[in-house]
Amino acid sequence: MNGRLVGMLVALVAMLALAACQPIMPPQDGAAEEPAAQETAPAGEEVTLYVGPELVDCVGVGPMQCMLVKENPEDDYKYFYSQIEGFEFEPGYEYELRVLVTPVENAPADASSLQYTLVEVVSKEPVAAESADSAGLEGPTWLLVSVADDSGALVEVPAGVEATATFADGSVSGSSGCNNYGAAYTLDGESLSIMPGPMTMMACPEPQMTVEMQLMAAYGATASYAIADGQLSLLDGAGNPVATFTVLEPAALTGVTWVALFYNNGRGGAVSVLADTEITAIFGDDGSLSGSAGCNNYMGGYTTDGSSITIDPPASTRKACPDEIMQQEAEYLLALPTAATFTIQGDQLELRTADGALVASYVAGDN
Repeated sequence: MNGRLVGMLVALVAMLALAACQPIMPPQDGAAEEPAAQETAPAGEEVTLYVGPELVDCVGVGPMQCMLVKENPEDDYKYFYSQIEGFEFEPGYEYELRVLVTPVENAPADASSLQYTLVEVVSKEPVAAESADSAGLEGPTWLLVSVADDSGALVEVPAGVEATATFADGSVSGSSGCNNYGAAYTLDGESLSIMPGPMTMMACPEPQMTVEMQLMAAYGATASYAIADGQLSLLDGAGNPVATFTVLEPAALTGVTWVALFYNNGRGGAVSVLADTEITAIFGDDGSLSGSAGCNNYMGGYTTDGSSITIDPPASTRKACPDEIMQQEAEYLLALPTAATFTIQGDQLELRTADGALVASYVAGDN
């Protein structure tokens, strides 16, 4: 190889090496690539809500309890089927709240398309319990005292059966003595008509089922109403009473020994607690749950959010009792963690599943 060719090869290698060492520069006619645009949360709106002093029975996806809410002080209260994040409702107070309302993207069909978040509790004013003498049809929860039987005569509601009615915003709801129900009503002065609507379909023992059928028949026959001496009377077209109620004052969930009347045995229905046995539930302010399961004592935990409740699987002591009592105990303890909602009407507590099936019903015991 001659000297000239060798020189040309050396120069070429040197040029390639020099090119490899040069920095890579961005195109001169283009700026650096812009970062991808960040997704922004939907804009929210801040509103003022006025919240009434009591929860009321209502029917959404299933039986539940709703707050009564309005946006202006002069408006009528309406059912509020959602929750307000960060807000802890306490019965007996009227609230003025500032709330951030934010759209929910791709909300499920059975859920709200809006999210409500507490910004500020502007005011919280105690409300004196409304006396039965001053109560109107709408607002209070009414407890059924007597109802017409098949002959049209008023008969007292049997002990241990609680049926209720809450009238608000054209809807009446409550417990029929067995199932939860919803209905529509129209009011014109003292004229009142009630059109029964959706109802859960649980089978209950007697006399609950009889009271339920009698109450629904009374609603269908109602043509007017009267309130006197603290008592609400539903009247038929001839002015005869078909049902009478008194104002119901609710108990608190905590600080009460609840004595079970019925429980779900896991085989499709609610059954009475065995004679000569007692099942109890005590909900502590600290989130603890304890009581007697009929033979052994049990203990666990619970949390609530409005009318929603979650109960942890409980533990229990290990004492042996007769087989029938042990079976009742096992069924009751298995039923407790299926509870999704609770309602308190007067001195009675009900736990129900998300589908509205009764988990257990209790009456307030003597503390």
